[in-house]
Amino acid sequence: MTIFALASAPDWVRSIAAVSGPRYLAIVRAVELALSSGNLKSGDRLPPQRDLAKHLSVNIGTVTKAYATMHDRGLVASRVGRGTYINVAEKDDGPRSLWDHSAPRHFIDLSHSFPDNAPIHPVAAEIVREWTSDVDIPALLARQIDAGLLHHRKAGAQWMAAFGIQCTAEDVMVTCGGQHGMVLALAALSRPGDIVLTEELAFYGLKSAANMMGRSLVGVRMDEEGLAPDYLDIVCRRTGAKVLFCTPTLHNPTTAIMSLDRRKEILEVCKRHDIMIVEDDVWNFILDIPSVPFAVLDPERCVYITTLSKVLGPGLRIGYLRMPRRALHALGVALRATTLMASPMNAEHATRLIQSSSIDRIIQAVRLEARARQEIAAATLPAENLITKPEAFYSWLKLTNGWSADAYVRMAENRGVGTTPFTVFEVTSLNHTDAVRICLNGAPDRASLEQALKCLRVLLMEGPPRGRGRSMSP
Repeated sequence: MTIFALASAPDWVRSIAAVSGPRYLAIVRAVELALSSGNLKSGDRLPPQRDLAKHLSVNIGTVTKAYATMHDRGLVASRVGRGTYINVAEKDDGPRSLWDHSAPRHFIDLSHSFPDNAPIHPVAAEIVREWTSDVDIPALLARQIDAGLLHHRKAGAQWMAAFGIQCTAEDVMVTCGGQHGMVLALAALSRPGDIVLTEELAFYGLKSAANMMGRSLVGVRMDEEGLAPDYLDIVCRRTGAKVLFCTPTLHNPTTAIMSLDRRKEILEVCKRHDIMIVEDDVWNFILDIPSVPFAVLDPERCVYITTLSKVLGPGLRIGYLRMPRRALHALGVALRATTLMASPMNAEHATRLIQSSSIDRIIQAVRLEARARQEIAAATLPAENLITKPEAFYSWLKLTNGWSADAYVRMAENRGVGTTPFTVFEVTSLNHTDAVRICLNGAPDRASLEQALKCLRVLLMEGPPRGRGRSMSP
C-alpha cells in the first residue's frame, strides 16, 4: 500500500505529469520548482522510491535515477533506514573563488571573467605612471558631485560614442562599475515585489542584486541569438512586468550575440508592452565592428550600462550609465542612497585612459589575446561540447558522460582547475543546464591555459566516479 493516494499527493508530485521530457528529469524539475516556490524546504522527506514509482506508474529505475540526479546536484541526502530528505545548503551567488581565497598556489582559476594581466600591459603601465605626475589630488578629494565631475562624465560620453551612442555629459552618470549600474537601474525602475524580466541564464550579479532588493526575476527563454521575441511577448503578457535586463552582445555565459534584426524584434515587443530595457553592454568594445545597442535604437526606452573593468581590470571600479530623461531623477535618488558618488580619484584615472592616444592599442591587445585563447580552447576541447565566439573572454562547455555541473566543478577543483557551473546563472529551475563556464583569460598565461583545458577534457571523457551519480543509475 502506498504512503499517499492520488488525491492526497503533495502538489509537487501532482505537477510531475505536466513536466515534459524524460520522466526522471520531470521528477527532478518538479522538486526544483517546489523548492523555488517554497512548497518543499530543507529537511522535508521525499516519498520512498518504490511508492513514488507506483504512484507515477513508472519503473522504479526511473525514480532511482531521479533521486541519484538530485543527490548529484546537492538537492537531497539519504539517511540509512530513514529515507531521502531535501538537503539544500545555501547556494553560492557567484564563483566560489570570489569569496573563498584558499585555493592552492598552483590552482588555475578559470571561474573569473577578468582580463588577462591587463593592469600590466606595457601601454597601460605607462598611463598608470602618468596618473601620479600631475593629478590635482586635493581638488579630487574635496569635490562631492553625485553623478560625477563634468569632465569625467564627458569621458563617459566619449566612451559610449565608440558604440554609436550620441549623448552629452548631462546624460551620463559615473558608477562604481557595471554591477553598481545594475543595482541603480533595479532601484530606479522597480519596487520591492515587482517582477523583473531577464534571460533564462543571467549574470549572477543581477540575481544577487534582485534577491537582496526583493525583486522577482523571471527568465525568458533563449536561442542561439539570445532572448527569443515570441517567448518575451508571452512572458510580458503573463506577468505584466515593466523592466527587462538583458546582455545582447556576448551574453554571459552563453556568448550569444543578437543580430540587428533580433534587436528590433525585441524592441517592438518592449514598445508593445511599455517595457524599459536595461542594457548590460560591457563587452561591445572587444568586437571589431561594435553591435548596435538598444540605446541607439530607442534611447528613451533604454538604461545603458558599460564599464572599463574588462579593458584594464576589475580593480578600477568605474563604469558609466546613460540615463533616459524619464529615469534621471529616480537614478539620482538611487545613486545618493548607495555610494553618494563614484570615487573621483578612480574616475580621473578612467578619464585619462579613455582620452589617451594609446587606448586603441590597449583594446587591440585585449582582442588579440582573447582570440588566441579561443584558438587554444578550440584545439583542446571537443568541438561538440564547446560553444563560444572567437571574440569572447569565456566559453561554455556542455557536459556529457553522466556529469552534472556541480559534480564536474567539484572534481575539476580537486584537480587544480576552477570553473563555474551554469546553476549559478540559472534564473528558472525548470531549465537546468548541465554545463560549465570557462573563463579563458583567467589563466596567467597561454601555457597554463592549455594545461587547464587538457585537464578539463580528460575529466569530461572519464565521467563521474563509478558507484555514484546518474551515470550508474538504472
